[in-house]
Amino acid sequence: MKSTKVKLQEVDRTVHEHHSSLRYFIRSLGVSSAWVDDIAQEAFLIAYRKWDELDDPANAGPWLRRIARNLVMNELNKSGRRQRLLDENLTTLLIDSTPTEVAPGSLQDADLRHTALRACLEKLTDRARKVVDARYFKDRNATEIGEELEMSSVAVRKVLFNARQALATCLHAHKVHDAT
Repeated sequence: MKSTKVKLQEVDRTVHEHHSSLRYFIRSLGVSSAWVDDIAQEAFLIAYRKWDELDDPANAGPWLRRIARNLVMNELNKSGRRQRLLDENLTTLLIDSTPTEVAPGSLQDADLRHTALRACLEKLTDRARKVVDARYFKDRNATEIGEELEMSSVAVRKVLFNARQALATCLHAHKVHDAT
């Protein structure tokens, strides 16, 4: 067991080294930007409490991402707190496309995952891309999207459903695995 002073120094160094990348990772899982800092802070608090379980501070990055991923998954199970997520279905797709086990010492590259998502979005029809953009990036509901694109809200929901299915299949095919 490490002394409290050594533990605090290691945790402080880890927070400084991984704060930005952890926030980026959390955002890449579909968490609303207003809640990213809260979830990152919660992940660092859990890490601090469980610091003695970490085998080597050099492996803190993957460990923190695993903690954050679990926190986001817990959000999916809490109906009253889903406003933290951009969309439950999109977040589920992003989490499912994230490898569950990250090799110790490896760095999961969120840029590659975003590149894969952009490539998958490009494979959608123009209409589906417009609907996805309006829903997930402009935060519009089905009625608003329907009015804008001259579609019924039922048609918008069907396009979104099909687009999510296509994105899930495409993201699954583009899984990013770290080579270490």
